[in-house]
Amino acid sequence: MNLLQTLLQEHEKLHFSLIDPDKQAPKKAGEIAKTCADYGTHAIMIGGTTVHNRKLVYDTVDAIRKKVDLPVILFPNSAEAISENIEYILFMMLLNSKDNRYLGREQAKGALLVKKWGIKPISTGYVVVSTSRRPTTIEQAVPLDRIGRDDIEKAVSYALYAEMSGMSCVYFDAGSGAEQPVSNEMVAAIRDAISIPIIIGGGINDGKTAREKTDAGADVIVNGTLVEDNLRKIKEIITTIAAK
Repeated sequence: MNLLQTLLQEHEKLHFSLIDPDKQAPKKAGEIAKTCADYGTHAIMIGGTTVHNRKLVYDTVDAIRKKVDLPVILFPNSAEAISENIEYILFMMLLNSKDNRYLGREQAKGALLVKKWGIKPISTGYVVVSTSRRPTTIEQAVPLDRIGRDDIEKAVSYALYAEMSGMSCVYFDAGSGAEQPVSNEMVAAIRDAISIPIIIGGGINDGKTAREKTDAGADVIVNGTLVEDNLRKIKEIITTIAAK
């Protein structure tokens, strides 16, 4: 049983706070993580589309682990972002990438480090959903098989592929600073099709929206931009999704 499965046995729904090492100094990242922990987040994720400095990741992880007694999970964009002091990693395949670098090449390089450093992998089918008029950072960085907000059948097909391939969860992400989140209809259709946990991120800016996603079938809500811009909203979101 991996970390995600264990946490879901303890809590009906989960919230993860995503901290981008590129956006602040490690000491500040530790302070942000402490605030999120005080608000009730269940884990701290570390990563970002532009992170390629292993030392910066190491120092950020170190600062956060000194401040919080929560699982710290790496959300890497490449093997270069893997740090030896991380305990858990979303070992992801970007399923709708058109670049095979993200469909096996980076994972193969990263696997050697994960094994060497004893990092616990959480196998994840990662899918980017295009919900904004202006492409998000990940959409600009990686050529994608575009999935629009209404492309529900295509989204479901990728989710089924992930489950049938033995991945332990799926992560559907509208991207950093997305104008809109993944639609409730898409989340519900994915939930109807698969039994593995569903992580949803991007464009979730208040408690009401977060609750709509969990009611539709999401198991985990991820917030990154709000962690940078409006920490008070994190408390609202966590409180709302935890309410019975």
